[in-house]
Amino acid sequence: MKCEKCDREFSEEEAREYPNKIRVHRNKLICEHCLVDMGVTLNETEPFWTYIDTRTDLGRMGG
Repeated sequence: MKCEKCDREFSEEEAREYPNKIRVHRNKLICEHCLVDMGVTLNETEPFWTYIDTRTDLGRMGG
């Protein structure tokens, strides 16, 4: 996976071990450094794995 702003790549392990490194903001994967540069707080975003798990659960429930 990679940041959609700066193209920095992150491994799956890195994203799981450090959930703030890559987050979802407005349905885009953005790294924490770009979020700070954009003036976006972590409270305005969702960790990548939470985002994926939520979407997967909704799919299983027919949502």
